[in-house]
Amino acid sequence: MIQLSQPDRQETLSRRAAVLMRLSALLRWSLQNWEIYLIIFLALFLRLINIDTAIFNDDEVKIFSLSHDALVSGWIPLTSTPASLGGLNPPLVVYFFLLPAALSSNPLGGQVLVALFNAAAILLTYFFVRRYYGRLAGTIAALLYATSAGAWTYSRNIWPQNFLPFFVMLFIFFLFRGVVDRRKGWLIWAMLLLGVLYQFHESSVYLVLPLAAAVLFAYRTIRWRDIALGIVALLVLFAPYLLWEYHVHFADLILLFKATGQQAHIDSQALRFYLFYIHPALVDPYVDPAARVRDTHLLLPNSPLAGQLHLLLSPVYLLSILLLVGGILFALAQIFALPAQAATKTNIVVRWWNELWNSPDRQGLALLLLWQVAPLLLLTRHSIVLFVHYFIFFLPGQFILMALCFTHIIALVKRLRPAWERLASLAVPALAALVILAQLIGLGSAIVDIDAGHFQNPTFSDLSDQEHALQVAQQVAQQRHIGRIYLTASPIYVKVNAMDYLAQQRQMPLAFFTSESCFILPSPSAGPVIFITNGDDAVADFIFAYYANATLVATSPHLGSPPYRIFVVTAKPAPAPVPHAFTRTMQLLSPTAQLLQDRWLVTRWSVQDAHPPAFRTTYNFRVQVRSVAGPALSDTQNCTPTLTWAGDQVFAFHYVSPGTPFPSQLALQVSTSVAHPQVLRHGPFIGFTFRTENTTWQSVLTDDQKTSFTVPVVVNNT
Repeated sequence: MIQLSQPDRQETLSRRAAVLMRLSALLRWSLQNWEIYLIIFLALFLRLINIDTAIFNDDEVKIFSLSHDALVSGWIPLTSTPASLGGLNPPLVVYFFLLPAALSSNPLGGQVLVALFNAAAILLTYFFVRRYYGRLAGTIAALLYATSAGAWTYSRNIWPQNFLPFFVMLFIFFLFRGVVDRRKGWLIWAMLLLGVLYQFHESSVYLVLPLAAAVLFAYRTIRWRDIALGIVALLVLFAPYLLWEYHVHFADLILLFKATGQQAHIDSQALRFYLFYIHPALVDPYVDPAARVRDTHLLLPNSPLAGQLHLLLSPVYLLSILLLVGGILFALAQIFALPAQAATKTNIVVRWWNELWNSPDRQGLALLLLWQVAPLLLLTRHSIVLFVHYFIFFLPGQFILMALCFTHIIALVKRLRPAWERLASLAVPALAALVILAQLIGLGSAIVDIDAGHFQNPTFSDLSDQEHALQVAQQVAQQRHIGRIYLTASPIYVKVNAMDYLAQQRQMPLAFFTSESCFILPSPSAGPVIFITNGDDAVADFIFAYYANATLVATSPHLGSPPYRIFVVTAKPAPAPVPHAFTRTMQLLSPTAQLLQDRWLVTRWSVQDAHPPAFRTTYNFRVQVRSVAGPALSDTQNCTPTLTWAGDQVFAFHYVSPGTPFPSQLALQVSTSVAHPQVLRHGPFIGFTFRTENTTWQSVLTDDQKTSFTVPVVVNNT
């Protein structure tokens, strides 16, 4: 046993005493600051409760599947998903979801990650506001943020901009570190965080305004090496995306500049979207396309809570707007307060600037307004279509300004009416508690309505219901010893059905296609198969009625829509292939093109070869029709299943407007290709993007080696 000398023993005891003192101080702080437990509870509970009912549509599955694909393939993501303006977004969000994708292919882990980041943003808001504006302001700001229905809407689903609030707060924290605290080293992190924010959503570029002001106010804290290191950090952060942009000659950036350079107009849309986060009723979820998919369900007509709550909460929401305006006015009053009369005859503007220059606290308020007010004024004049999620980068600034309004009211009463100070110290927190409680009631109703399906939204899909539908279909297939499952999405659901990805993770033999332009049935010799359709898929109903024997064997809930339907389907006998027509790859089964119900011009084909499922691969069949005699008609439809079995029947649709003349003969052409991920190879380096590339289209030839075949058109309205 080693014997310690007397000095060593004393040093060990002093270290233990120091540790105990720190633990004791931490315990006292945690007991004294009880509000932090309420903030953490509300932040986590409201964002994690029923998180499997958070929206899981097209955008969400694309992002998470890119992370999953990167792990499976070992390739490096160069981009994320397409932006609303058409170009591809930077890939940082894909890297963020690598961790949950590595732990499980189930996207639920990705949703939990988003929820945790947003809960952390609330806690970060508390610490930021408390540090610079006091405990009461920090508590109010955090609780307002935690209970906001608008903020909650964008705090759970797998969307890149849903990470913005956490990193915005970090960004503002570092700006205040330089401007208010006058500490060095802040610029490196501010530059890096601005790059991170831009990768999550391009709207964050407006945060360059408070950054520029911070550089001006705190230029004495900036070192040349800070600028150099910040630039290096940004180059490393954007390296994969810059490689992609170099490959496409910066086409995405050019597209962005062209979109923002279009003719601009001024309206109140930006103001409504900004205020949505404190007054969710300002945006009609059935007018704005993005909100129609991701609404708060507070105003939906069939919600049993909506009507009463709207009447109850509207006055509180209006009060919240007044508090926000009050916070802005108080900040402006402090920033632009006129200086006291000086003995010298210095210009009043110069004296005001000198006082601002020497007041870090006023400069901090200026940063807040440059974050909140300046971008809002700029966005009132816009050349692109605005959506609510473009305004997430403002969070949680609205709640910070509201909290400052509460504390400034107390300070104002204390200065003007000292005798009323105690009353104000009780009344103002009580008013804040009322607003927070009202917000909590509104958010609670939204959670209840979503969980109960008290809304009508045919494009809403959630992870829980989709997983359950697949589970039911798989159970039916096992019970009936059926080895094939087909999944179709009707036109209204095109690009919003994520079950294809979920089925891949279950290792299910599932063929996915959208019925916008085609429908696939098995060969009659295949026997019964399982079909999963949406609850109101008219195309599936039509095909089943004409060409198959379909039995509805089960349904599965679908929030906001009719339930998913699971059919056992057996194809009716098919005609023999048309002689002398297309005979390889795709056989023509119908000797005529049928105009059904004055809506669909249908041709029928048979796939000759099996196409197994492959990594991010679809098999494309393109059917072109051209009028030979009669009114002109030219149309092309693509069918893009994820796999096919030999003998599968493809019904290609060519839509005809009701009442319009139709040709008597059509010339048919068919070609095939395979779509696979777009890959960039540079030696051992392999990068990939969201986009896919098609192999060369191969024309299917007739017996006499021609590329087209003529068929008559018949009308069948039975």
